[in-house]
This record gives sequence, C-alpha cells and structure tokens, in this order.
Amino acid sequence: MAPSQNQHNILLGNPIELVTQFVTNQDWLLQRRAENAVLVEVPGKWCDYQLAVTWRHNEEAMQVTCRIDIQCEEGRLGEIALLAALMNQQIFMGHLALDIGTGELELRHTLPLRGAGGATPEQIEDVVDIMLGECEYCFPSIYQVAHNQLSADDAAAAASFMTEGEA
Repeated sequence: MAPSQNQHNILLGNPIELVTQFVTNQDWLLQRRAENAVLVEVPGKWCDYQLAVTWRHNEEAMQVTCRIDIQCEEGRLGEIALLAALMNQQIFMGHLALDIGTGELELRHTLPLRGAGGATPEQIEDVVDIMLGECEYCFPSIYQVAHNQLSADDAAAAASFMTEGEA
C-alpha cells in the first residue's frame, strides 16, 4: 500500500536528546546526570521546579519526575500526604508522591515507548508542559496545607473550584 499524501515522516529520537533540545530552547538550566538522565531547573509562577528525566533502556520508558520545592514542618507531612491523595483524583497526567523520609513531594509520570524506536519532539514538549502545568495547578493548595492555612480537604476542594480570568 502506498503512503498517502497526508502522511508525514515522523522523526523519532533519543528521548534524552529530545529533552535536552527542548530545555535548551527554553533557556532553562540543564545538568546531564548520566547518558540516560538529565536534571533541569525550571522557573515557575509559584516556585522553581526540579525536573528529572530518565530514559530506562530495558523498559523502553521515559520517567519524568518534577520535584515541588515546598518546606513544611514534619508534623504537617500527614496532611500533605492526604492532600496528595486528594489532588491525584484531579490531576490529568502523573501522580503526586510524598517521600515521608525526606519530606520531598514530586509529581511523577512514566511515558512508555516500547516498540516506538524513540520519541517525537511533540511528545517530549507535551509531557514537560503538562507536568509543569500540573505542578503550577497544585502548588497553591500544597503551600496552604504546608503552612497550616488550610486542611487537606479544604485545599483540595478549593483547587477543584474552577475560576476564570485574573483579579
């Protein structure tokens, strides 16, 4: 069967190289951790995020982790864990995970690419943009719970309240 005129050549590339190109174009600080891993400092509206991207050759999957830099007292970690569980119901892509030992909160997502032979630049851009958007969406609620301004239930409810425009 001959290819139609509407088909495009899809250029697949090494996911880490594509992430590196995307990050360089955004002028974000990039640190190469290994052949298959990068760490990126991303400025956000509420805070700076640490985006870690790892290509797992054996699984043919790209793991993306976005660390949300939030400080809270150890006694608030239970409430942050509850908030993460509640926010996970609202998040489109990825899931929030709290490391109780370190107090670090991350948004995690894995993009399986088995059999694809690589990733497209558009896939990389979409995953990074969506992950950062989810972090920006969650941050105000996380901040309010971390600083004992709202309970996890109230913060999650406030996050689900859709607003339009800006004040």
